[in-house]
Formats: sequence, structure tokens, C-alpha cells
Amino acid sequence: MQGIGQRLARGVEGQQTGRTAAGWLSLALAVTVTQAVVVSPAFAQNKPPTAAAVTDTALSWGEGDKGQLGNGTNDNSNVPVEVSLPSGTLVTAIAGGGAHSLALTNTGTLLAWGENSSGQLGDGSTNSSNTPVAVDLPAGTEVTAIAAGNVHSLALTSSGTVFAWGGNSSGQLGDGSTDSTSTPVTVGLPTNTTATAIAAGDSHSLSLTATGSAFAWGDNSQGQLGDESTNSTSKPSNVALTSGTTLIAIAGGAAHSLALTSENAALAWGDNSQGQLGDGTNDDALAPVNVALAPGTEVTAVAAGNRHSVALLGNGTAAAWGNNSQGQLGNGNNTSSGTPVEVILPADTTLTAIAANNSNHTVAITNTETALAWGDNSFGQLGAETDDTPDPAIASSSNTPIAVNLPTGTTLTTAAVGSNHSLALPTLQATSTTGLRVSPPDPTTDQDVTLTATVTCDPGPATGSITFRNNNTDLATVRLDSNSTATYTTRLPAGTHTITAHYTSTTSLCPNSQSESVTVTVTDPTDPTDPTDPTDPTDPGLPITGASLPSLLATATLLILAGASFIYLTRRHRSSHHQK
Repeated sequence: MQGIGQRLARGVEGQQTGRTAAGWLSLALAVTVTQAVVVSPAFAQNKPPTAAAVTDTALSWGEGDKGQLGNGTNDNSNVPVEVSLPSGTLVTAIAGGGAHSLALTNTGTLLAWGENSSGQLGDGSTNSSNTPVAVDLPAGTEVTAIAAGNVHSLALTSSGTVFAWGGNSSGQLGDGSTDSTSTPVTVGLPTNTTATAIAAGDSHSLSLTATGSAFAWGDNSQGQLGDESTNSTSKPSNVALTSGTTLIAIAGGAAHSLALTSENAALAWGDNSQGQLGDGTNDDALAPVNVALAPGTEVTAVAAGNRHSVALLGNGTAAAWGNNSQGQLGNGNNTSSGTPVEVILPADTTLTAIAANNSNHTVAITNTETALAWGDNSFGQLGAETDDTPDPAIASSSNTPIAVNLPTGTTLTTAAVGSNHSLALPTLQATSTTGLRVSPPDPTTDQDVTLTATVTCDPGPATGSITFRNNNTDLATVRLDSNSTATYTTRLPAGTHTITAHYTSTTSLCPNSQSESVTVTVTDPTDPTDPTDPTDPTDPGLPITGASLPSLLATATLLILAGASFIYLTRRHRSSHHQK
């Protein structure tokens, strides 16, 4: 009996041990199954570097006593300072007057700053301002070009009309009166005349027309209107061009005017007391005369100073003529000339633009987008120190071009000149970033894949299209919507894909850019041995998601209950055995 009892006891202990082991095994399996249920990321994201903010600026230097530098002070500056433009403003053109300045924005509106005693800022007041104020243009007006005289201002609109405001003592506003005005008035051009360019002298104004003719109005005491008289007029008068002459550009000085013909020749008329007409005489001309340039010389632009003139030539050099008392001809001496002389440029330098306007100095843009200046520097209008000039008599001027002291890394696109101050527009440093999102991030071959690209610009906005590419092969090109977003939906074959989005811009305000690549692995749901298939039961190493999730949770629950039951029964049986 004892043997049987011992065997029974050992059997009971074995059963207890088996039940305990089974219980703990069930719990372990439940934990394993439960750990396999995890949450996967919802989508892949591409996060390219954020572009640095870049705000367009305008620079100014020289005399600032009337606030014409626009930097919030009335101080002179011999180095460029930044104009205090309203936040987010983009400027496309600038102009300098006697002691005021103008700026044209990319929306066709105008800003003005500086002296306003005659209403030349056009803001409805006569209060001067050392920061930009809005010109009070008629509603719906879109301005395409600007010009500034001594105390008056001009604006050309997209419809070919011309507005004027400010001083009008000589009729330079062209509205048929001599009344000054602090808000723009319409210049009385003949009916059906379309203006294509404008220019302002000290107290006269000019307009080029779509037919290549020109009108002028205002002060004509020295023949600067070119209408074969010296009668000033408050209404536009025809410039007396010779038959067959077509003009493509105009410029106004103190009391003389310049024009560029379609044959790339230069014409001049008006005051010639300092040889500023360039015809080899000092006789005033009441109608255009030819500037005495060498035969075959190609002129591409003209600019008129106070009593000197400058021409940009087709080979990137410049010629100048007229008064040279302060080195404004840039030829290395201070002798005035009634015929063009060559401006002495630094070695390997060519010019792309020139600027002078009723001034005794000139500013030019070079082929490397820097600026040179020469002539009078009494107020720092050359943008550089000239105190080390050997000749004390011209210590405040330079008779050869010197480099404007621009901020490090600054390049320029255009320049303008007032009587004793200068202005320039730096090259716009626009940036763009293209982001790409792929959804879902882990698709199967039977799922649609949506590619979404978004372009962020500074200053923007983004316009253009997105080309989606898969492994460098174009998938589709989609135009950006109003939210700067493009979307394309497709299906991809099984395998690994490298997706990119390429932005092609249609505006200089938002350059081309490319997204970072997004890698997408596409699986085939019909392949049960696909090692990348998250629903493949033969792969215990991947998360379990999808339709199998509820059944797996149920299995885990049953295993937990079974394990607990085995452990409970084992402990109960062991307890009753010990009681016996």
C-alpha cells in the first residue's frame, strides 16, 4: 500500500508540475501575442531645411537733411544705408529727385520719402518724411515706371497714361495749370497718345510715346523742351524730331534733355553752357542735335546730370561730356568737354547701367553687380571716402570711378541718382523649399498612393508646377494650386521606390527647388511568403496589424484564462493533498 501511495503521490506531484508548467506557458504565449500588437507610424514625412527669411531692400547714401535717404533719420551718410521699407514690400524701381525719392512696388503702388514742401511725395500733405509713405494714387492705378524732378514727380501707368504731382511753377505737371498739388493729377497728353517711358529734369518733364515720338512740358527757358522755342508750357508739346527719327529712351537734366534713337545714336537739346549737349559747341539747341560720338559707336543708354551727360556704350564702356569741375566726366581730370570723352573704368570692368539726374555725380552698375561712382562727393553721394585725394581743391570729389562701399555680399541690379544722393536696389535673394509627403507610407500593390508636394517661398508666392519622379523617372507634372500644393495619385509595383518632387518656377520671386527623397517599399498582398508583408503569419518578427488583430487578441485572452486555470487547479490540489 505504501508503494502504491508513494507512486500515487509522485503521480499527483507530476500532474501538479505539468499543470503549473502549462499555466505559465499559456501566460508566456499571451504576453508574446500581446507584445506583437504595436502601433505603426501613420505616414512618412520629408522635412527639408527651412529657408532663411529674405526681405528685399533699397539702399541709399549721400545727403539726408530732408529725409531723402528714407532710413528714419535726417543725417548724411557716405556709405549705403537701408531704406525703411514697410515689412514685406518688394521694390522694382527707384528714382531720386532734388531732395526726395520714389520707389515702385511689385504691386504697382508707389512709395515716396524726403522733402515734401511742394507736395512731391504725393501723399496729400506737404509734410516731409524720412521714411516711406504711400503715394495717393487713384484707385485701380497700376504704375509701371517712375521719375523724379527737383520738386515734382512722375508716374507712368500700365494704360499708357502719365500722372504728375508736386511743384508746378513752370507747368512741369503738364495738367494745363501752374498750380502745385500734393496728389497725382493726369498729364494732358493728346488724345489716343500712349506713353511708354517718362523722364524728369529740374523743372521740365518728358514722355516717350508708343510711336517713337516724344512730348515735353514745363520750363523751356533754355530750349529743354526741344520744340524749337523757349516758351515754357503747362501742356505737353511735341519734341521737334527730324523726319524718320524714332526714339527708344529719354533723359532729363537741369535744363537739357537727351534721347536714344532706334539706331542707337544719342540726341541732345537745351542748355549747352558747359558743353552738355556734346555737339562740340556751347550753343543752346532748341531742337535735338546729334551728340558727336565716333562713327560706329553704339549707344545703349543715356543719363543727364546737372550740366553733364553720360552714355552707356554697346561694348560696356561709357562716354561723358559737359561740365567736369567736380570730376563728373570720370576721365581722370577736371576739364570740361563739349564732346564725349571716355570714362576711365577699372581693368576688366564693364558697365550694365548708368544713372545721373540733375546731379554732379554719376553711379553705374558693373558686370559683377557692384557699383562705381564718380564726381561730386560733398555729401557722401559716391558712397565711399575720398578725403585722400591728392588735390585739396577736389578733396570732396573723384574724377575717376571708385567702388561704392556696399555691405559685404551685396550685389545690385539697378541704381538711381538724386541731386546729392544715390539709391540702389540689391539683387533679390529669393529662396524656396519643396516638401513631399507620400500616403500611405507602406502601400501594397493594390492600393492608391497619393503624392503631395508643397512649396514654401520667400518672398514668394509660389507659381509654377511640380514634377513627381520615381527612381529619377518622371511620373507626372502637376500645376501648383492656390495653396502652393500639387497632388498626384498613382499605384506602384512591388519593390522599393525613391520618390522626389521637383518645383519649376514661373517667377523670379520663388526659385526652383527639389524635395528630399522619400523611400517607399511596396508589398504584394497575394504573396504569403513575402518577408515584408506585415500580415504574413510566417514572419514572427513584424508587428501584427489589420484584420488578424481581433482574433489574436481573443487567442491571447483564452491563453491567459487557461494559464490561470491550470495554476489555480494545481495550487488547490496541492493544498488538499497536504491536508490529508
